Amino acid sequence: MRRTTTRVTAVVATVLATGLLTGCAEELPTPTPEAPVAQAVVTESQERKILDDVASVVGKVTKSSEAKSLSSRLTGPALDIRETQLKVAGARKDSEPLTDLSMEMQQVILPSDQEWPRSSFAITVQPKDLTTPVLMAFDQATARDQYKLWGWVRLLPGVTMPRFAEAQLGSPAVPPDDTSLKVTPADAIKQYASVLTVDKDSKYADTFTDDDLRQFFRDYGKLQVDAINKEKCGGDFKVEYEPTKDPVKSVRTADGGALVMAAMISQETITAKEEGCEIGPPTETTQALWGDADVSNVVEVNYKDIVAMYVPPKDSDDQVSLVGYEHVPSSVSNG
Repeated sequence: MRRTTTRVTAVVATVLATGLLTGCAEELPTPTPEAPVAQAVVTESQERKILDDVASVVGKVTKSSEAKSLSSRLTGPALDIRETQLKVAGARKDSEPLTDLSMEMQQVILPSDQEWPRSSFAITVQPKDLTTPVLMAFDQATARDQYKLWGWVRLLPGVTMPRFAEAQLGSPAVPPDDTSLKVTPADAIKQYASVLTVDKDSKYADTFTDDDLRQFFRDYGKLQVDAINKEKCGGDFKVEYEPTKDPVKSVRTADGGALVMAAMISQETITAKEEGCEIGPPTETTQALWGDADVSNVVEVNYKDIVAMYVPPKDSDDQVSLVGYEHVPSSVSNG
């Protein structure tokens, strides 16, 4: 390549010199540089080593008392949620609350960004004990840090995932304030929190497709209210969501949109409004977390959540759509 450049420069110099002598130099066309070829900064074999190392650490930690060792390969929301799952599993005395993180992958989405932090994503083969595959996000904070599991969601049944660049080419990260999308990644999470909290009454409801998580709360809330009303106690159910301060993780899709993953916290409140009515925790998990607390007319359940959604490009007619979520109870109280 250097030799070609030298020859071109020499020819240009000769022509320019001739032009100066004759006073009628012909203007030369400016060569158009070839666009650089994108390339992933992590190879598929390197990603496989990362996955194996993370899976090894996660597989060894099955009790809450062992959770400290998770920080070597888990970070952010993933570390927080796994510690919570271990606590819940200990309270229930079984492993059912622990998401299968065995990390046999069917697809990897590798970073093309030269700077840090860097994020990669991967979709598992469907684990035996789950109804859908798991989407995971990994983070490398600096050049000297190991890649760590940052977060995961269980994909919705039947969801169609957006397409990404070929793994060897890599996919660029999308900034949280990117305006090439229908909604910036940061605003998408804030707006979705409003939609989960008040459903169709949110001013952002039309920005998002209706989805399984919203329908879950409708069905679950009606179930709780009907059970309380059966006792003539005036049942009420509400949910409140808000994003955490964790950074939003986003990666570009092949159509110019983005896959966005973010952490949230939520609280569901079940109330028996009539005087003298008392209610307790409604599920096996919430009963385990309840302990020996006194019953009252209120049950509050706090959750730690991660959601992943597809945000289409700005000129698309599509709505923002949920592709998966993780919803993990962390504490229960009597209000």
